[in-house]
Amino acid sequence: MKLFDGTLLAMELRRSYKGVLIWTLAISASLVMVIAIYPLVIDMYAAIPPEFYDLMAAFGGIPDTIVEYYATEGAMMLQLFGSLFAALQGFGAINRDEREKTAESLYSLPLSRMTFYCTKLLRVTLEVVFLCGVTALFSYIGFLIIDEPIDYPPFILFSVLNTLVFLVFAWLCFAMAALLKPNQKPMAAIAIPFVLYVIYTIAMMTQNEVLDLLKYITPFTFADPVEILKTDFQLEWISMTVFLGLTVFGTVAGWKAFARREFTI
Repeated sequence: MKLFDGTLLAMELRRSYKGVLIWTLAISASLVMVIAIYPLVIDMYAAIPPEFYDLMAAFGGIPDTIVEYYATEGAMMLQLFGSLFAALQGFGAINRDEREKTAESLYSLPLSRMTFYCTKLLRVTLEVVFLCGVTALFSYIGFLIIDEPIDYPPFILFSVLNTLVFLVFAWLCFAMAALLKPNQKPMAAIAIPFVLYVIYTIAMMTQNEVLDLLKYITPFTFADPVEILKTDFQLEWISMTVFLGLTVFGTVAGWKAFARREFTI
C-alpha cells in the first residue's frame, strides 16, 4: 500500500494554489512594508511617553535594532495570519470535498483511504512550508532594502520554529476535519489559532504568575519572536513537547475516523 499518490497530490495542489498564492503574497508584502518603514518609526519610538514603557516591556521593550523591531511588529503579525492560513488549509483539505459535493467521485478512485489521507496531509504540509519559506525570503528582502545589519541565526531559528507552529495548527485542524461530521463550517478551524493567540498575548503581557502559566497551553510559546529575536532564548520544551504529542495523537485519531467515514453526499 503506497502512502502518497503523485497524480492525486498534483490535483490537490492545482485546486488550492490560487488561495495559497493570495495568502502568501499578501502576508509577504505586508512584512516587506513593515520592515521598509523601520527608519520612519525610530523617531516615533523615541517620542513614546515614559508611562508607556511598562506596556512596551511586555512586548520586549523599545526595539534597538531592525530584528528587534521585526520581532514586535512583523513576526507577531506573521504568526497570527499564518496560523489562520494553516488552520484553514488543514481543515479544508478534507472538508472541501464534502462542501463542494465532489467526495463521492473523488473517493471512487482506485486508491486506498490511507493514500488519500496521507497525500492530502502532504499537500497541506507543502503549502505551509511554502508560505513560511516565501515569507522568510520576503522578510530577508526587506532587510536588504533598508540596508541594516542583522543577526541571521536568531532569524533563521525563529523561521524554523514558526514553521513548526504552523504545521501543528495545520495537522490538528486536518485531523479535526476528519473527526467532525461532514460539511462543518471552517469557523471551528479559525477559532483554534485565534483563541490560542489571544491566550498567548495575555500570558505575554501579564505579570501575574498564575496567568503566566497560560503560555503552556499555546504553541506560540515555543516560537515567541520576542524571546528568540530580542533576548537570550531558551526553548520552551514543555509547550513544544505537549503540542507535538497532541499533533501526533490527533493525526492518528483523525486517520481512524477518516477510514470509517461515509462519503455519501
